[in-house]
Amino acid sequence: MANELDPHCLVALMNYEFKSGQDGSARRLDPPSHLTSGIVDHHGTNVRTFPILDTLAHISVSRPNSQVVAIALQLKPDTKEIRLTIAENQDVADSLVNHLYNIWRKLQALSDEYAGQRKAEWDGDEMLSPVIASDVARPLKIEIFREIYKFSLEKQKKRVNKWLRALCDFMEELEKRRAGVALEGFEWNLYNAVVALVLALKLVFKHSENQLTDDEWEQVYWQSMTANLEAKLVLADRHGLGCDALAQELNGDRDGDPFQLRRALEKLISLPCHIESLFGFAHSPRLRSALQYHMTICAVLGQAQIVILPTSQEQWKSFLEAACGQPGQWQEKDARTLFQKFGSREWKCPVHCECGLIQYLQTKHCDSWDNVPAFSYIGVSKLSCSACRVWIEAFNVLGGPKFYTRGSHGKWYWPWAMPTMGVGSLRENMAGMVLDEYLTQLEKRGKIKKRAGSDSSGAIPSGAEHNISDADSQRAKAMGDAAVQDSGGTLSGFFSDNVQFLHANVPRFVG
Repeated sequence: MANELDPHCLVALMNYEFKSGQDGSARRLDPPSHLTSGIVDHHGTNVRTFPILDTLAHISVSRPNSQVVAIALQLKPDTKEIRLTIAENQDVADSLVNHLYNIWRKLQALSDEYAGQRKAEWDGDEMLSPVIASDVARPLKIEIFREIYKFSLEKQKKRVNKWLRALCDFMEELEKRRAGVALEGFEWNLYNAVVALVLALKLVFKHSENQLTDDEWEQVYWQSMTANLEAKLVLADRHGLGCDALAQELNGDRDGDPFQLRRALEKLISLPCHIESLFGFAHSPRLRSALQYHMTICAVLGQAQIVILPTSQEQWKSFLEAACGQPGQWQEKDARTLFQKFGSREWKCPVHCECGLIQYLQTKHCDSWDNVPAFSYIGVSKLSCSACRVWIEAFNVLGGPKFYTRGSHGKWYWPWAMPTMGVGSLRENMAGMVLDEYLTQLEKRGKIKKRAGSDSSGAIPSGAEHNISDADSQRAKAMGDAAVQDSGGTLSGFFSDNVQFLHANVPRFVG
């Protein structure tokens, strides 16, 4: 049956079924043990490249809305060449390519400085990277931080606009609940993280044109990295359950869901967290070879396809009957709603970046990279949608190369299109897998009987940490304590003095 159904229509159908949320699929995927073509011939080391590729994709995002980036890696050890292939849901801008070249050159310089400080007696068989003083190459690290922050500033503004005020309200409520009792443990770490974060952001948005002095950027650097260090301790508490428990406690018997504390922290510290991963990349002696290679970047052109869905209520009803293998009374209502939702027009559907990237890697381009296998792990700036997750799974069962991303956020987007390589068995695999998920959803909702044999039933480690020096961290905390005291000694006073300023200077984004 599946080979008779257009997978695009099935994806639109899933978009309708899950219009109010996620489909419940796992958000994270375990790193597969059979990844190919890593930086070195050592799986444990290659696993450390997962967050690096995701980081490079993350720092490639500059627009506040509708930008997703995927990155693949290829190596030629014999000629010491490395290639990054980059894709978006549209064409890749020259400014992004230039940004990555610039950051890569600075990471090479940082790697050289670390190598110069590395002790000669370090044993290459040791699993952990040797310890190097945190103030080594400090000016260069601040320069890298500044360049990345400025490039991603508009995206950072959106995160601030969406999460900061609610996070500060949460902290004020925590202070009230703990009145007369000193904060301890991860609650004290949370306090330090939020205060440092607010002070850093106030500096970032101090000038409308973002013309900070070198000293101000230095302060933004160590305040942001302090917030990152403290927030990671919060997020590590009981593997994130500490955040959930605190949010549930403060929510009490109120209507509505608890505040998404974990999500807010992850979003607001994402930029310094990814920058720290790059510092770890430059620090690693095992991964140093990649930064000694000559790097080139290949930008993939965006793809789109014209898709025609069923053009009437009757056509949708016939499609639902074919998908279910039987008619049902509910199909008349669903067909009417589907036609009202999608209409009879043609849809120009983008090919999402991870799928377009895989197609590019599997296509011959008559150049020296055609026969160089790409690393199986693809870095993405955002978790894959469910349609891309299923398409990659369908591709992986074909028997050829296999590709993986860090997981799916469980949402079905429309418009969405398969790459042009999606013909034959790949198209049939995709249709069959989406159809199975659709029928499973119908079973859960009691629209069809359970089929015989059907079943309806965390972050990747980045290795050594490379944060700021103890002196910078203590300076950030001292400045935070002083700022709170200057505002009357309470978080409510501190937030009143600072958050109002931020929201007056950070434009509100929609979407």
